Order: sequence, then structure tokens, then C-alpha cells
Amino acid sequence: MKFSRPLRILITTLSVVLILSFAGCKSTPEPEPEETPVVEEPVEPTPETEPEVEPVVVEPEPLSKVDVDAARAAVQRANLMGANSYYPAEYRDLIAELNTAVTLGDSDPDAARAALLVVIADADSLYDKTLLARKTEYESKYYRYDTALTDIEADKFAAEEYAQTQALALETVSLFESGELAAAQAKADETLAAQARLHYNLSENIRYVGILRRDTENYLGDAEDNEAFIYAPEELRKANDLYFNGFSAFRNYEIEESASILTEAKRQAVLAARISAVRKKQSETDTLMAETQRRIENASRLRTIDSEGAVNEARPWDGNVFLQTNPLIDHSSDVGTIDIEDPHLRDLNEPVENESDGVPTDIPIKDGETQVNADEQNADYLLFAQTLWEKGVSARNAGQFDLANDYFRQAQAYIDVHEANAVSQTYTVVYREVATDCLWRIAEMDQIFDNPFMWPKIWRANRRIIQNPDLIYPGQILAIPPR
Repeated sequence: MKFSRPLRILITTLSVVLILSFAGCKSTPEPEPEETPVVEEPVEPTPETEPEVEPVVVEPEPLSKVDVDAARAAVQRANLMGANSYYPAEYRDLIAELNTAVTLGDSDPDAARAALLVVIADADSLYDKTLLARKTEYESKYYRYDTALTDIEADKFAAEEYAQTQALALETVSLFESGELAAAQAKADETLAAQARLHYNLSENIRYVGILRRDTENYLGDAEDNEAFIYAPEELRKANDLYFNGFSAFRNYEIEESASILTEAKRQAVLAARISAVRKKQSETDTLMAETQRRIENASRLRTIDSEGAVNEARPWDGNVFLQTNPLIDHSSDVGTIDIEDPHLRDLNEPVENESDGVPTDIPIKDGETQVNADEQNADYLLFAQTLWEKGVSARNAGQFDLANDYFRQAQAYIDVHEANAVSQTYTVVYREVATDCLWRIAEMDQIFDNPFMWPKIWRANRRIIQNPDLIYPGQILAIPPR
């Protein structure tokens, strides 16, 4: 057994004392016993007591603007992705969470910083969630837009532009699959925008071509109504050829070529419609003018009887004299300045303006036919007719065909009255024992009317001298109007 060094010293000392006590004598003074050394256990030194120090209070670091801006940036990032639209409730909670953390910064900045870290994590999670939602929405919109493009045959009308939308779609899918969500979303927006733009522009172009077709068809119809096949056959043929070429180009999906051709077809159809309208009006007016001129010239060679029974000799008139100084103008090429709906052109039913050169103003117009108040037999109706005809020629040369026709019709109405007073011959009443003269027998004569039922015509021409149509007297000279 091993002992400690002090204990070993103590045991050795005791052994030496015992040996010495047994070996000596009693006369020999005993040596004073040596003091037994006291072996003390080693005592660890007592540490000196340090003086008490008052604790130092460490103030927490205040919430920094950087911490708050980082959280706000994360929330704003989620908002820009559309979290407020896709997940409005969660976004509102996120805003409330941010506001609470910022407010907490005044009392407990450390807790506020921890709360802001949670806000950033929640914002990032909402961002990712919104991004995935937009991906799903993108896929739905893409297929819907693609179907709409297919419906209008965008792959045929605009093959290059349609192929570009397909390429953008493939890039979008690739980015989503590689996890590049932000880039994928940007590409998805670009794809949808390209599809929407293509659909709108192509739809508008197709609609515009449809409008061109409709307008061209309408003007071709107007041209046919104006008998363009007679008055403007070349213009009508050209318009029809252009129309069919434009329609054919559209069916071949050449929309720009179709629009260009149909635009020219519409212009040519308008030209055909206007030319035919002008030429038809001019032709109809010239026909009526010539007919009126002929009637006036014939009427001017007739003798007439006045209200007193006197016979007025014929006053031959030639309308060509007026035409020599007022030659007719051809308006068929003035389509650029003629509007068939020009408000300055008169309507057939519009009354004639008051005249101050001898033309009566009490001419009633009814149902498109002009009638004349013929109560005054002494009026010079032949002169009225000639004056109106000349006004009609002037209106015709001014391109006012409707007004010219109105003048010509009024002139013919006055010719009707003049002819009613015309005298082709006279007949002196004769008394006979058998079958004496009467208006019936006079009208029955071959050289008169060869028709007894026309006796009222003789009476009307001589009513100033015949008071009773049953009573005529020998020697009376009767005016016989033309048959």
C-alpha cells in the first residue's frame, strides 16, 4: 500500500523513537522528546474576493431601415406578381403582418426583426404560389387564344405571325420546366400579348375586307339599277372583274392582296354607278327635252282660236335656233364632281320657284304630272311652253337634270292647253231640209273627225259663240280643232 509522503515521514519518525527507548539506560538522561512535526494537509489558497461591479444594461440595437425595406421589397415582389389579385385574403394578411412587425420595432426591435424575417418568408411563399397560379392561368388562356386564332384561320392568313406565337409558347414551357419561374412568367405574358395582338389585327383585317366586299356589292347593285350595262358597260365590267379577283385572293388567304384589289373594285363600282347614273339621267333628260321640243315646234304650226272666236295664225318656232347659241354639254365624264344625292338638285315633287318673267306661279303639281289652270284662254301658252323649255335646256347644261325635267314637263302641260285651242280648219254651218247640220253630224264628217262622239271637242273650241250645244245657226263659222 502506498502512503502519502507526510504520512511516510511520520511513520519513520515514530519507528526511530521506539528503537532508541528500548536500547538506552535509566542513568542516561532521557533526551527531551522531539516535537512531533505536525503535518498539515495542504490547503488551497483562498482566492481574493473581487469587488462587486454593478451590471451594465445593454440597450437592444434599434430596428434598421434596411430590415424594413427588405421585408417591404419581398411583399412588393409578391404584389407585382399579382398576389393581390389571385390571393387577396392572404395578401391582406401579409400586409397586416408587415405592419405589425414594423410597429413592434418601437418596443422590441429584436422581436420585430424576427417578425420581419417571417414576413419575408411568407412573402416569398406567396410569390411562388401566385407564380404557379399564373402558370395555370396562362395555360388556360393560351389554349383559348390558340383556338380563337384557329377559328379565324390565322395559320393560313398569317402563317409567319402564327408560327411566332407557337415558338414563344415553347420557350415559355421550357422556362417553366427548368424552374425559371420569373422568366417563364415574363415569356408567358409576351406569348399571350402576341396572340391577342394577332387575333385583333387579323380580325380587323378580315372585317375590313368584309366591309369592302359589302360596299362593292352595294355599288355594283346601284350601277345595275342605273343600267350600267347600257350606259357604262366598260366600267361595270372592270368593277366586276376586280371584285371577283379580290374575292378569289381572299379565299386564297392573301388578305393584303384581297384588300388592295377590293379597294380598287369599290372605287371602280362607285365610278360605274355614278357614270351610269349621270348618263342615264342625261339620256332621259335629253329624250324628254327632244320630245318637248318636237311638241312645241308642232304646236307652233297650229292656228288657234281665242275667247272671242277669232282665229290666230300659226307662229312657227324652231328650238334648234336656241340650241345653236346654247350647245348641249356632255356631263357623262363629270363623275368626280357630281353627287347623285346633291341637295342642290331638285326633287321631282319639289315645286318650281317663283319666276318674274311671265311664267305663272299657280301651276299645281300632283302625282308627278303637271296640270295647267286654263281658265284664261287669252294667255299665250305657246310662249310659256317655249320659255320653260329654254329654262330646261339651261338647267340641263348646268347638270341639274331633275330641275330640267321639271321645266320640260311644265312646258308640255302648256302645250296641252295650246293644242286644245288649236284650229286645223273652219266649218260654216249649213241649213238643210233633211239632216241639217248639228255638232253630232259635223263631227261625223270624214273631213272633220269621222266620229260623231267627238262633237264635245267642237263645242269646247267654240263655246264662246255656242251657248247651247243643241242650237247652232246657219252661217256660223266653227273652229275645228285638230284630231
